[in-house]
Amino acid sequence: MAWGERPSAAVVETIAQAEGVDPMTFEPSLYQAIDPDALDTLIESADGEVTVVFTFAGYTVGVDGTGTVTLAPIDETETDDESSGGDAMPSNQP
Repeated sequence: MAWGERPSAAVVETIAQAEGVDPMTFEPSLYQAIDPDALDTLIESADGEVTVVFTFAGYTVGVDGTGTVTLAPIDETETDDESSGGDAMPSNQP
């Protein structure tokens, strides 16, 4: 696959656009979620048959070997349940 830009840059630009901010000043750093160099190497060497999915900046991000970056907002209640093992007890119970 011949990429016009690095997959890691495409992720940051896509999220920045969704958030309405400048990709050059976008925070947090992608390094907090995934190694950008490893992402670039994996996706750029793929034959289009690979998809990498990770969470970053409030989104579930998908990057595939065809150059497609997909975003899905993370549901905060889903994240809370997952972080406690899925057995979250309501706060009013002992």
